[in-house]
Amino acid sequence: MIFNVKGVKTADDLGLLEGGSVIIKGAQGATGTETIASFTAGFILIMITLVIILNLVKSKSGRAIMALRDNRIAAESVGINVTNYKMLGFVVSATLAGAAGALYGLNYSNLLATKFDFNTSILILVFVVLGGLGKMWGSIIAATVLTILPEALRGFDSYRMLIYAIVLILVMLGTNNERIKLFAQDLKKKFNKSMKNKKAEEGTK
Repeated sequence: MIFNVKGVKTADDLGLLEGGSVIIKGAQGATGTETIASFTAGFILIMITLVIILNLVKSKSGRAIMALRDNRIAAESVGINVTNYKMLGFVVSATLAGAAGALYGLNYSNLLATKFDFNTSILILVFVVLGGLGKMWGSIIAATVLTILPEALRGFDSYRMLIYAIVLILVMLGTNNERIKLFAQDLKKKFNKSMKNKKAEEGTK
């Protein structure tokens, strides 16, 4: 391992043994990676993540982590070990993020640091915010919609990003508006009621 601060050193300065190879070439990134990531691998990873997170949330440890999220002082006052549960939360999230990052990296033959810019961080944050903080299914739906939407609007090259921005603003306003939330809840109740009535009518027949 060498530190190439001035950018004047090359792979020859590593002093590799015969048959040795350079894995990460500094600013050049990881090149020549075999692209083995697939839709199936991504789907399996999502399913594994859902199983882990949904079971964790419903477990004793998950409830302790959520208590820490809501009020650290109150959680500590009832005997919850703050350090242990914070560590558990960080380890689980880092493991799942690392798995997702590995899958993402295996989707490109050349992986550069420039792919992980400020816009990528904001996009991931938008997935969580639009989906609803603490809502797993909402985040998945938001990530799916916001990934497909730019591609669906590719035919409107001149206005694609404008429409995308407008949709984002409307969704954010809608998710934070109590009237819209109540309206959506009423629609859901009416839909459920109509479905029950339909099943009851079919049962009488």
